[in-house]
Amino acid sequence: MTGQGSADPEVLKAKQAAVKLLAPRARLRTYLEQRLGKRGFSEAAVQSALDALAGAGYVDDAQYAQDRIEGVLLKGPQWRPALLATLEADGLDPELAEQAVTERLAGEDQRQWACEAARQRLSKTKSDDQDVTGRRLGSYLARRGFDDEVIIAVLEEVLPQSH
Repeated sequence: MTGQGSADPEVLKAKQAAVKLLAPRARLRTYLEQRLGKRGFSEAAVQSALDALAGAGYVDDAQYAQDRIEGVLLKGPQWRPALLATLEADGLDPELAEQAVTERLAGEDQRQWACEAARQRLSKTKSDDQDVTGRRLGSYLARRGFDDEVIIAVLEEVLPQSH
């Protein structure tokens, strides 16, 4: 690893330990700092190692945020509050989380996404009671971060009207 920063053996060991933590999947810088600190590396060694890895593109919180959002969305449509909560629970800086979510949702139609989520969920619903189905579906959409007004409109659209 010549030419990649300090020749300090502790920095080299910290870098190697960080690479092992990164091998299974991308990690946030704060996560790596905590884990390496628990392994007994000095703050200076940790920062130097992570700076070198960030310079090489291995530690990138913005890319982590984008990848995490896409992974969450593969499981089904969600909206801003739910996506922000997921990223912040991971330990991502709130400003970076806001930026990543804003970029990802730019140009998307919340109502269309909520309709898609509602229809997917409705296909799995087993209750014949319209009120129960409506409450469950509304709660489901709320947990996914959709606005109340959108939820009401979507429920009116996707639930069969009883006479």
